[in-house]
Amino acid sequence: MDVQSKVRSLSETLASFRWPSDGFGLSDARLVVGDPELDGRIEASIIPTNDAQRYYRYYSRGFSGENDTSLDAGTYKFDMSLGSSKKSLAVDVTSGMSNDDVLEAVRDAVNADSLPVQACVVRQTAPGLNLDDLVGTGSALAFSVNTAYAVKAGDSAVSAIEAEDANRLSFRDTSGHLISSLKLYATERPVGPAKEDRYDLSGTVAGTPSQYMSKAFDVNAVTSLAAGSHSIGFSIGSETGTMDFLVEQGDTWQTVLNRISDAAGNASSKIEAELVDSRLVSPVYTGNGYELIDGKSVAITAVNPKIGERLELDPGEGLDVLGLGVTARPGSDAVMVVNGKSETRAPGEFALDQGRVIVELEESFGETLPLRVVGAVEVMEKNVGLITDAYNDLRKTILPSEDLFREGFAQLWRDPVEDNLVDLEWMGLREAEKDNVLWFDSDKFYDALIADPDKVRDVLQDEEEGLFSGWQQVNDRVVENGVSSYLIPESSLPPLLPEPSPRTELELETRRELLDSFEDSFNFELSDPTDETGRLISRKG
Repeated sequence: MDVQSKVRSLSETLASFRWPSDGFGLSDARLVVGDPELDGRIEASIIPTNDAQRYYRYYSRGFSGENDTSLDAGTYKFDMSLGSSKKSLAVDVTSGMSNDDVLEAVRDAVNADSLPVQACVVRQTAPGLNLDDLVGTGSALAFSVNTAYAVKAGDSAVSAIEAEDANRLSFRDTSGHLISSLKLYATERPVGPAKEDRYDLSGTVAGTPSQYMSKAFDVNAVTSLAAGSHSIGFSIGSETGTMDFLVEQGDTWQTVLNRISDAAGNASSKIEAELVDSRLVSPVYTGNGYELIDGKSVAITAVNPKIGERLELDPGEGLDVLGLGVTARPGSDAVMVVNGKSETRAPGEFALDQGRVIVELEESFGETLPLRVVGAVEVMEKNVGLITDAYNDLRKTILPSEDLFREGFAQLWRDPVEDNLVDLEWMGLREAEKDNVLWFDSDKFYDALIADPDKVRDVLQDEEEGLFSGWQQVNDRVVENGVSSYLIPESSLPPLLPEPSPRTELELETRRELLDSFEDSFNFELSDPTDETGRLISRKG
């Protein structure tokens, strides 16, 4: 049990070691460190500066919202482009509209479009009050793109230039001068590494897209739906339509579910559908009840919904048997409080520090927990030291009882050390003492990082030959097998003899005196214990 505990401790400390994702410079490398209670609730990462994307991409100038608009009545048209995708939008301006009315009309037009661009009206009385870099006061438009949709250099062999083009958001007037009147200005891309900072987080709602799931069906059974054409109405955002499919006489449920899935996928780019495994009650009574058998359901899900967008289905007449509304998941936006300010995203990826720190909300939590961005070198030195201590604790636990384990058990963890011994000494890790524990020299580790950070990373984390990778592989194997499986059979152990009872000096002296007295009184010849009559001689008394 002691050994198993030490193995788990080593695994936990190994998991704490991470390499900076933002390249490696000793002055600008960063790591994100979360409270242990955040594990499983968020996924946080540092984004390399070259790949960092702002959530807010464009701001308009500030307007006095209650004042009448200076735009003439009419229909204004403009193009909105994200990468190679372009959409033409139109806004109707009527007489008597205020500036707020116009800003809200532009917002609604953008949010109703299928491009993953979000618009909101921000009202503030001082520059930077609500959004740090929004300088306009009064009412202003803010255009954003969730960083979950950003194309990163290196994804699918995308070059840096191609990624920049794919992420570029732009607007252009095509009829009238609505965009020019807004005086849109782009936010600046971040420069330099992520700031060393603390973020206090509370995950109010972990967002999920809307989803409808049908009941489970036996795919080999003939459908109970009537032959003919059927429709399922849908709406998502401002888009409405129908999913049309055909049922023919004798079709199985497999065929029908496939047609519904195809119809949903073809109805809109904002909807996807698939068949999923499920269980249903067998129609056959076994005597002990009705068993569950394998079946299939069709799942219809909203794709990349914007904030506030929900998928709604309206099955046509005769489709109640599908049960699409029974297990419907309405969906929700993700809401997280960051440093006391509530933020809403869809999907649930939050960009902090101008996009250089990404936090994905995976599970709701009510308490406020800290997330820190820290200098990487300091944390790496600390974690290497902790890992070294955990390894030494494990080794010192095994060695005193090494005879109880199969031959070579302790060597399992030492093998990765011996395989990298020269390189480890170069970067500040060397074996010492008779037990071959590891000593860590943080100054040499720092020098090695300056000289060749890539080599340090390979020595520690190479998948096949790295020290930490090797230790983790051994840990996983030992935990999977169970430490007790490495013990030698009990029959192979030597018998355990009872320890001699302790003797005091007084007891020993008394024993010697009794022995001497017995020897002095035992003075007859054992060879002739009889007298001349043949009787036994009594020397008693």
